[in-house]
Amino acid sequence: MTLLSIFIVVLLERVVKVEEQFHYRKYFNWYQQKFAQNFTAKQKMSPELFVLVWLAVPVILVALLLSLLGDGLLALVVNVFVLFLCYGCPQHRSCYRQYLEAACRGDQQACFEYSLQLGQQLTEESKSESLGQTLVWINFRHYFSVIFWFVVLGAPGAVLYVFARNLAKLSAVQEELAWIKQASERLLAILVWLPVRISGFAILFVGHFTKALPVWMAGAAKFNLSARGYLGDIAKAAEDVMSPEDDHLTEPCVMLKLAKRAFLFQLSVIAVLTLSGVI
Repeated sequence: MTLLSIFIVVLLERVVKVEEQFHYRKYFNWYQQKFAQNFTAKQKMSPELFVLVWLAVPVILVALLLSLLGDGLLALVVNVFVLFLCYGCPQHRSCYRQYLEAACRGDQQACFEYSLQLGQQLTEESKSESLGQTLVWINFRHYFSVIFWFVVLGAPGAVLYVFARNLAKLSAVQEELAWIKQASERLLAILVWLPVRISGFAILFVGHFTKALPVWMAGAAKFNLSARGYLGDIAKAAEDVMSPEDDHLTEPCVMLKLAKRAFLFQLSVIAVLTLSGVI
């Protein structure tokens, strides 16, 4: 059922335009607003305990629903629906299409603005991050990580990951959530530690293995390493991109193709392991 759910969702995400009611953000925002008053209850529990309890509620509800449905057709429908809600990034895809249109017409200012909307980091600490590396990170966060936790824990795992991811994102920008910022970011770092190394290893096989392997090995056992920087460094080593400075198309397109190849490789491995009974 897990493998079938994954392939159905991957196909649906490519052919169906995702509406707001079919994306997890609507439900996350409702849940967050419903319990917004609890976010200021610092005196009642520690930030770590609050984050765990807050995330446990939707995860347990989904797990209870699936346990009641058993292994029949309804359970498959619910698994597909939940995974479809959690999978993908329609806003980023739309922004990237606008970036490509701006690059094709040579509008450098528009390219810069769209790259910022995509989340490219241009601060002093990470000025070397290219847009292609940003796209690799987006692909990891919104595609493989969701699939990974769906394989490990089923639909509740996908809900846990995307809610934890969004909570960490909100706590970094909203003042009323600042007290849980470190706790939510630590939890998210734990959730992506293993998936980012698996994804980095997949990039080795679809890119320049010998060049990227030392980068992968250098950070494979480190726990305090930035997952974003680590994956970006692997991708950069795995794909040599030579393009003029004013070329805003080649590098992001090449790196995105690398990320897509790695994702297809990971899906193939999941399929083989599932059909062989390993997972």
